[in-house]
Amino acid sequence: MIKIRKYNRECTMTSNKLFWEKSYSLHKQITYDTNKLQIHYHGCYEIYYFVCGDVDYYVEGKVYHLTPNSLILLSPYVFHGAHVKSNAEYIRYSVYFTQEDIVAEHRALLFSAFPNSHKGSAKEAFYENTESFDLHSFFRHLFQSKEESESGQNPYYPIFLEALLAQITQMCWKLSPSTATLYSSNNIMGIIDYLNVHLTEQITLDALAKQFYISKYYMNRAFKKAVGTTVIDYLIHKRVSRAKQLILGGLTASDAAIKSGFQDYSSFYRAYKKIMGNSPRKDNMEEE
Repeated sequence: MIKIRKYNRECTMTSNKLFWEKSYSLHKQITYDTNKLQIHYHGCYEIYYFVCGDVDYYVEGKVYHLTPNSLILLSPYVFHGAHVKSNAEYIRYSVYFTQEDIVAEHRALLFSAFPNSHKGSAKEAFYENTESFDLHSFFRHLFQSKEESESGQNPYYPIFLEALLAQITQMCWKLSPSTATLYSSNNIMGIIDYLNVHLTEQITLDALAKQFYISKYYMNRAFKKAVGTTVIDYLIHKRVSRAKQLILGGLTASDAAIKSGFQDYSSFYRAYKKIMGNSPRKDNMEEE
C-alpha cells in the first residue's frame, strides 16, 4: 500500500527519539508498519543515514536496497519513502534543516553535495560503503549535543550540523570527483558573469563572497585555479581593456578611467602601463 504525505518544517513523525531546534529536527530508530510504503516530501533538506534493518528506500522512482552505513541526500520537494520489509531491528538517523539554518557564506559549499543543487546536475543521492568516512560518529556528536541541552537551545548544535555537512561534502567529492568540478565551474562562471555585468561598480571580495554565499578565501583559490588569476587581477584586466577601447574611441584617459570603474587616475595609470606595456598617452596621444 502506498500513501503520499506532505511534511512541513513543523511536522512530527513517530519515533523513539525526536529533537527540535528552530527548523532543525533529528530522528533516530524509527519503526514503520511492515509491508507499507509511505511516500512523502517536505520543503527542507534531509540527510538519511541507515544503520541496520531490512529496508528498501524509494527516491523519485529509484529503489535502493539499504545496506549498513548507506547515506541518502534529499533536496526539498523530492518524493521519497522507506519500505520496511521485515521485523528486523531498524535503526537510522535523519536530520532535517533548511538553507537558512546554515551560515550564508558556507551554503554554496555545504549544499554542493545535494542532488539538483546546481542546474543540470546529475549527482547521485545514494552512497554505500561510507564506513571509512566515520559518518556514524558525526551523527552521534550531533545527537549528543541535543541530548545534553536541557533547555533545547544548544549553541553547539549548528556547529556540529555544519561539521557533518562538511564531512559529507568531502566524502562526495572523493567518491564522485565530478562533484567538485561541477561546484567550482558553476560558481566561477556565475562570478565571471557578475563581474562583467557590474564591471564599472565598486566591487570588493567580501561583497562578492556574500553575493555567492561562499568564503572569499575559497572563492579566490577556486577562481585562480579555473581562470589562472585572482578575482581582483581579473577585474583590473577587464577594466583596463575596457578603458583602452574607450580611449581608442576618443575619450580622454581620465574619462575612460572613470567609466571603466577606477576610483582614481593614479591607480588606473599604473595598471594600464603594467598590463598594456605603455601609458594611456600613447593610445590617445593626450598630454599626461
